[in-house]
Amino acid sequence: MTDIAKFATLLDDPEVRDLVFGLAHTRKPAELTRLADTPDGEPGAGRLRAIVLDLAVTTTSEQYRSWLDDNEHNQKMTTDQVRLTIGDGVLGDLADYASSTPAAVAWQLSEVLPDLVDAVSPGGRVVDTSLLAAEMAAATREDDLETGVFGN
Repeated sequence: MTDIAKFATLLDDPEVRDLVFGLAHTRKPAELTRLADTPDGEPGAGRLRAIVLDLAVTTTSEQYRSWLDDNEHNQKMTTDQVRLTIGDGVLGDLADYASSTPAAVAWQLSEVLPDLVDAVSPGGRVVDTSLLAAEMAAATREDDLETGVFGN
């Protein structure tokens, strides 16, 4: 199963979309050496997919399994787990981008990341980078169309 309609629905919320796209395009977290030598660590869909996969290591197996299971309620994530997964440098970058604080961004991500993993893992398997990139591009196109010619 490769239908990730949940991802498009998640990105319908402008705040969530900005957070997810910001996360996908922040600098590579130096503290996450697990991603250093993988193509998934590249900016955009690759970086986002790498973070989704990295959550399997930085959260409990019960949490991550609940996010992969289409029939189970997503277990909560803590802000400490967010910090462990993406690092304080990335949180700072996202906070600057969002005109917010690292603590507020960590809290927002703790709410969004379980749903993100759920959205990009139909049937319990994380989709590949190319499908994720296509869905991100589609969301960008839809956002551009909604904005209109004059950016209103």
